Amino acid sequence: MKGPRPEESIAPLEKQLAAGLDDREAVFRLAAAYRDAGRRVEAAELLARYLETDRVDWDACRGCVECYREAGRMEAAVEILNRYRSLYRDRAEFWLLRGLMLEEMGEWEAALAEHDVAVRIAPHMAEAHYRQGIVRMQLGQDEEALASFEATLRLRPRLIQALLNTGLIHEAAGRTREAVAIFEQVLEIDPQCADAHINLGALYGDLGRVEAALEHSQRAMQIDPHSTRAAFNAGLALLERDPDDAARYFRRAAEIDPENREAFHMLGVLAQRRAKWETAVGFFRKAAAGSRPHLESLLAIGVCCSKLDRPQDAADALQQLLELAPDHSKAWFYLGVSFDKLGEFEQAREAYRRADSVADTARDTGAP
Repeated sequence: MKGPRPEESIAPLEKQLAAGLDDREAVFRLAAAYRDAGRRVEAAELLARYLETDRVDWDACRGCVECYREAGRMEAAVEILNRYRSLYRDRAEFWLLRGLMLEEMGEWEAALAEHDVAVRIAPHMAEAHYRQGIVRMQLGQDEEALASFEATLRLRPRLIQALLNTGLIHEAAGRTREAVAIFEQVLEIDPQCADAHINLGALYGDLGRVEAALEHSQRAMQIDPHSTRAAFNAGLALLERDPDDAARYFRRAAEIDPENREAFHMLGVLAQRRAKWETAVGFFRKAAAGSRPHLESLLAIGVCCSKLDRPQDAADALQQLLELAPDHSKAWFYLGVSFDKLGEFEQAREAYRRADSVADTARDTGAP
């Protein structure tokens, strides 16, 4: 039997509380009914009025902030936290909530400061360490974030998201063995964790363990059929062994996410390897579209258009690449080739000179 809809319980509660907000249980029930009905601002305002009666009630304060937050009224949420700071400044939850608010506002440095306070007040609180780690990752402080996640895991050893982030930090630092061990640990806890399978697919692919990479990527696709990363990783694993099957996975990744530039780039690479220059250009153009073009796709367009004897198209793509990466020596070289074909010999010489200069600088500095 279905219970009353939220709207049906609102009117009686409003009538009950019309004379005052002394009944805490009724206040919370009405706030919950407002919230369930999508009337979050009214829920927040009700709890704010309740707090104005000089009550020290952390649950009401937190609920008020959360309702304002859900309604997108961030300034009002922050104002509530500031107003009652003196009452709750000794609670780690207060600083944690402030930190979460600042995270949502993109104020990462300020958010970290709040989470640091929460950790100092309650070093036993796993969530405080965890949020500290999340913010440190956002700030690019990976090793510090790793320490935060390790502290989290000492308190909650089976917290999967903390384990996943630990694995990602090891992976980014090139500590492949440690990353693999962490992601395998996640699967011992939850064999259905798609993210762990996805990351293991990528790592085993980098290690040249094709079967393991393919197994984890396919398992991730079974768990999450819409995972573009799993499909892409499967394609990478098969790139050398079975290019046709690899192309099938790259196409799947691109169909799931038409903005997946890496998938289109790899489809272009496979077409380029088969000297299907026009097809390759089509894929590379998709990878190079938009405000964040795939730089190597722009280079590949230049190379393929040169093969197709379309030097102006090649020059256009290479010049676009050089606007974004002026120290790309290969782009300068192929631009020289394009200018030669266009009969622009002075510009060609200058492009070759720039290619040599950039390459010399790279050798001197040890840059790739």
